[in-house]
Amino acid sequence: MHDSSVPSRQAASREGEAASEEARYPIREVSRLTGVNAVTLRAWQRRYGLVQPARTDKGHRLYSEQDIRQIEEILSWLERGVSIGQVKGLLGDSQSVAPSDHWQQSQESVWLLLLALKSRQLEQGLNELIASYPFELVRSQLLEPVLDRLMAMADRPDAELLRHHWLDWFAHYFGRHLLGQEKGLPLTLASWGKVGPLELLWHAYELVNQGYEVQLIGPCDPKLAQLLVGRSHDNWLVLMGAAIPKGELMTPWPVGTQAMGPLGRLYPEPSQVAALQALHWQPSLADWLASQPEPAQARSRGQGQSGRKPSKQE
Repeated sequence: MHDSSVPSRQAASREGEAASEEARYPIREVSRLTGVNAVTLRAWQRRYGLVQPARTDKGHRLYSEQDIRQIEEILSWLERGVSIGQVKGLLGDSQSVAPSDHWQQSQESVWLLLLALKSRQLEQGLNELIASYPFELVRSQLLEPVLDRLMAMADRPDAELLRHHWLDWFAHYFGRHLLGQEKGLPLTLASWGKVGPLELLWHAYELVNQGYEVQLIGPCDPKLAQLLVGRSHDNWLVLMGAAIPKGELMTPWPVGTQAMGPLGRLYPEPSQVAALQALHWQPSLADWLASQPEPAQARSRGQGQSGRKPSKQE
C-alpha cells in the first residue's frame, strides 16, 4: 500500500531545511536594522507577547526575516497612534482603523503634568514610554509637540517660569543617560546654527541607544571645532540649524566631519549645496545612521521598507 504520508513528510523536511538556512540576526543587529532598541524588543516579547524569536542553545535571541517584518508592522501601527498594548490584535489586518490616538492622549496627559509641576509622575510616565516605544517615536509624537506648546505658551502669568523649569528638568533627565553611557563607537556631536533647546540632547540620546559613545560639545562652528582637534573624538557629527552665515558654510570642519538635520535644506545655493556635500549631509539622524558602514549601520522604519536586505549572520 502506498504511504501517502511520505510526500508530506518529505515536504515538511524540505521546509524545515529551508527554514534552518534562513538568515538569523542577533538582537543587537535587529535593533540597528529597525531602530527599536534591545530593551524595547525584550519588553514587547515579555509583556505584550509580540515578536517571538528563536533561541540559541545558550538562550540568545535570533530573529528571522519574518520577525523583522513583524517589527516593521508593529512600528507602522504605533506611528498611526495605536498603543503597544493594542497592537497584537491588529497584526495582519492592515485595513483596520486605529481604535484611538494614543499619542494625542499622551500629549494631553504630559501637558497636565507639566502645568501641575508633577515631575515624579512625569518621570515615571516617560520611563514607561521609553521602555515600550522607540525613542524616535516618543520624541516626534510626544516630546516635540509638548515642547512646542510649552515654548509658545503666552496666556499664563507663570509661562516663563514653567518654560525655565521644564527645560532644565528635561536637560537633566536626558543628561543622566549620557553620563551613564557605556563604551561604544566614539563620536563628537555638535550643533551648528540655531536649533531647538533640547534637539541636540535628544539626538545624543538616540545615538547612545544605537551604540555610540557620544562626546556632546553643544553649539559650535568650524573654527572652534578645529581648536578641539586632538581633544575631541576623531569623528564629528554636526546637527545643522538655521541662520548659519554664508561665509561660515565654506569654512572647513575637522577632517571626517559629517552633517545631518532637516534644516540643511535652508541652504540651496550651489556653493552651499557643495559645502553640504563635502560634509556628506543627510536630512535626518535616521538617514545618517543608514549611511554608515557596518557595523554601525542602523535602519529606520522607512528604510526597512526599501527592499535593502541586511547582511546574513554567519
